[in-house]
Amino acid sequence: MDKKQTRKEKLKAKRTKQILTASMKIFSRYGYQMADVEKIADLAGLGKGTVYRYFESKQNLFLSTLEWGLNSLRNEISCAIEKTDDYLNRVKIALSTYLSFFEKNRDFYRVLIQERVWAQVKSTGWKWKERHLSHIDHLEKILAEGMRKGYFKKVNPKSCAYALWGLTNSLLYKWLISDKKYPIKRELSVIKKTFFEGILNDKNAYARMRQETEGQETSRERRRR
Repeated sequence: MDKKQTRKEKLKAKRTKQILTASMKIFSRYGYQMADVEKIADLAGLGKGTVYRYFESKQNLFLSTLEWGLNSLRNEISCAIEKTDDYLNRVKIALSTYLSFFEKNRDFYRVLIQERVWAQVKSTGWKWKERHLSHIDHLEKILAEGMRKGYFKKVNPKSCAYALWGLTNSLLYKWLISDKKYPIKRELSVIKKTFFEGILNDKNAYARMRQETEGQETSRERRRR
């Protein structure tokens, strides 16, 4: 009985993954409105009726696909950052894992950046913020703890987490639409230089820049007179 149950569970897990993998590709390619359950079934190598036995509707399948992807992302980040107690390394590892995840799951990123997708999600009452932004909560906690211990400058940790997430996503989008193929982790050096080290060459650069700007403004004011 147990062996029979185990076989059933294995088959269910296998088919669920087949369907979700196929749905990710179809929703990525066609968007929610144009995606068809029959196309998903064909790509999964299953009958349309089988898909509906596992997921009651296209909407249910779509939300399950999003949840599957977001849970996978959250779990990968959680497992990766547990390997170190160094706060700066934890942030860098979280970002590296985030980028690597979407390098492996490009279709999922395409689904996430479709505006109509989130309009559809909001209309269902699905708690999308808790799921979609859970990795930002991870980042915020690391930054807040690092600030509390004096390792990072004290700024609003939530805003800091969103700023870092925004920079990372911008570079991810650049990679996605690029005509040239290159490893996404190459963008980590940009994040390190601009966010962690700051874009200014040294601590006196800002003061010099302000002096030059003020000098230019004074010159313009004189010319107007």
